[in-house]
Amino acid sequence: MVKADDMLLFVHVVEEGSFSKVSAKYEITMSVVSKRVARLEKALNVQLLYRTTRKLSLTDAGQALYKKAKLAQQALQDAEDVVAGYSSDIRGRIKITMPVVTANLVLNQALVEFCEQYPGIEVELRVTNRVVDILDEGFDLAIRTANLADSSLVARRLVDSNWVVCATPDYLQTYGEPEHPYELEKHHCLLYKYEGTKPEAWLFRVDGEDKLMAVKGRYRTNTLDTLKHGVLAGFGLAYLPRALIHEELEAGKLVSVLSPYVGKELGIYAVYPGSRQPDKKLNLLVEHFRQALQRKKQYFA
Repeated sequence: MVKADDMLLFVHVVEEGSFSKVSAKYEITMSVVSKRVARLEKALNVQLLYRTTRKLSLTDAGQALYKKAKLAQQALQDAEDVVAGYSSDIRGRIKITMPVVTANLVLNQALVEFCEQYPGIEVELRVTNRVVDILDEGFDLAIRTANLADSSLVARRLVDSNWVVCATPDYLQTYGEPEHPYELEKHHCLLYKYEGTKPEAWLFRVDGEDKLMAVKGRYRTNTLDTLKHGVLAGFGLAYLPRALIHEELEAGKLVSVLSPYVGKELGIYAVYPGSRQPDKKLNLLVEHFRQALQRKKQYFA
């Protein structure tokens, strides 16, 4: 017979990535963890994990079981949260993912403040620019800067993020300031190549319409921070979120150009699975993030 506790332990093993981490985190011996996973495999008559000295990986059966067992774990957590909602004691675990710029600018500090305010809260934060599958990877909450169109997710807009085309004063003095997006063909542009996208076009608002303008450059990167360093070095023009370069613009180290034509504005959203009703602690965290971002609204606008 399959034991529910073994399934939940299996979820922890998958998410921690090793027996030893589960052993240390939940204060049980590694031999007990191993025996319980083996007992689950025997009860199901199927191998769930490939074990090597370096890592664990899921079999196809293990992947299928993890998805279903994770839903069961979330259902149990939801039930616990409903009961906890009758108490003023806020506790539980929240697994979060967010992009690098938003984390570094505001939300790292905001998350620490939230944990200090609610000692019963345990958080796991993954900072990455990769758009993770929050259902498959077991996240409770994602912060995303995007135009969202995925109806399977519930999203709450926290703040608007405007982007600017910018360069150093020295670059503009040497090469001239473009007055229209068409003039960018004469300039060296630093290109942000996000996963699965082409970097050679920038979005502008021309004659009342959104237009993608082809741009050229010898410098491509998949991180906005690297792009920022390139433009600060005077290497060319870059299209960056205002929040990332707010202080450099204020100090005159960078200059915004083509302002009448810049058409890139993205929302920063709190996103969670539509299949799951947000609980009290999650609602509190989302509101805490919204307020933290709104307090720095001048950085984004």
